[in-house]
Amino acid sequence: MIKKLTKQQVQRYRRHRLIIGISIALLGLIIAATVIMAVVPVVQNNARKERIEAIYSKIHIPADQAFYVEDIFGDKRPYDYDAGRSKSSSVRFVVKANVDETYSNFDVLIRNAGFKFVSDPYPGSMQKQSHYKNDKGEYVRLSVSSKVRDDAGSNEILMAGKLSDDYFKIDPNAGPSNVTIKVNLDDNNE
Repeated sequence: MIKKLTKQQVQRYRRHRLIIGISIALLGLIIAATVIMAVVPVVQNNARKERIEAIYSKIHIPADQAFYVEDIFGDKRPYDYDAGRSKSSSVRFVVKANVDETYSNFDVLIRNAGFKFVSDPYPGSMQKQSHYKNDKGEYVRLSVSSKVRDDAGSNEILMAGKLSDDYFKIDPNAGPSNVTIKVNLDDNNE
């Protein structure tokens, strides 16, 4: 014999099913939102990193360099002190050529990679630096300096706390050359 449900029992049963249905839907939304919040940034960061690596590969960094160090990342890394500025990915290495020759070679490589010269922020400086930009609003910074002079200056500052007169006699064009190439997809505010 089947027991007939009262009107109140039927209403409770319907409410219970409704609450369970809403709870399952909310749980699904929470899980979907969590997955989206975890996956989307990773996908975006990977795409950014791949773009930065593509820029470096277009520049064609020579195989005969030494002391190669890279810091390439895809996530946007704003500075703590200024959220409007972001850090650049970078590669640093040494090539066996003087500063003028090294700068000239990389200037051509960067231009051939689709970038146009924007500025020389420190004209007349012992370190040659130029900024470049492409049509997509991506930036490359090239810095070239004499490794001999850089090393001597670092050594004197560490050992004596100041630069000697002999340091200023070192040819700023002397090779080998320290090269830093920075890429920033967002700005040139570094």
